Amino acid sequence: MKNVKVLEALGDGPKTIEEIAGKTGISSMEVRRYLLRFVEQGKVESYQKDGKIYWKLKEKDELEDEFKYV
Repeated sequence: MKNVKVLEALGDGPKTIEEIAGKTGISSMEVRRYLLRFVEQGKVESYQKDGKIYWKLKEKDELEDEFKYV
């Protein structure tokens, strides 16, 4: 499944959309759609460095999990 490939590509560190597309063979537009969906689900986050946007897996916040069911 393509969405799993996108997440796996981020497993070894932050990447740009173009880097993810190159590693997975999925078009940049499709990678972008998956990433935006993953942001909504809380699985990935982005940051800007040297004028480029990088994407990475979101780290688990223990406090967030603790209050999830309150």
